[in-house]
Amino acid sequence: MVATGRSTIEEPLVRRLVRGAVGGVAAGLVFAAVTMWFADSTGGTAELPLRMISTIVKGDQAMATGTTSPALGGVVHVALSAVFGMVFALAVPRFRTNGTVALAGTVYGLLLYVVNFLVLTPLVFTTFRMANQPFEVVAHLVFGTLLSFAFFGSGVRRGEPALAIQRRSAGALS
Repeated sequence: MVATGRSTIEEPLVRRLVRGAVGGVAAGLVFAAVTMWFADSTGGTAELPLRMISTIVKGDQAMATGTTSPALGGVVHVALSAVFGMVFALAVPRFRTNGTVALAGTVYGLLLYVVNFLVLTPLVFTTFRMANQPFEVVAHLVFGTLLSFAFFGSGVRRGEPALAIQRRSAGALS
C-alpha cells in the first residue's frame, strides 16, 4: 500500500496493466491516424506508415519487393501500443500527481522514439530511416502524453482532479 495525504490506495497490478493496454491502444490509434494524415499530406500515401510497420514482421526486404501489408502493420502497431502502455503502467505507482504522470508519459514517449529510431532502426529496422524524424519525435511525445491521461485519477492520484484549476469564490476576487 502507498500512503498519501488523501488515502492509502494501490491499484491492483492487473487493473493497471489493463488501463495501460487500453490507454496505449487509444494513444496508438491517434498516433497512427496522425501519422497516416502526415504521410498523405506530404505527398506519400496514407497507408505508407502501416506498410513500414509491417516490415517489423516481414523484414526490410518487404518494402523493396512490395510485399508489405497495411493490415499487418495495423495489427503490429496496435499490439506494440498495448505493450508500451503496459510497460508504462509498471512505473505509474511511483508518480504521485497527475502532473508527474503527464511529464513521465511525455518523457516515456521520447524514450520510445530514442529506442525505436536511434537504437533499433540503424541496427535492425532500416526501413524506418525514411520516416520524417522531427515528425516522429513529436508523434512519440504526443503518444506518451496521451497514454499518461489513462492514469489520471488512478491509484495514489485518486481524488485528484484531472485539471488542477481551483474555483474562486466571488468574495475571493474582491
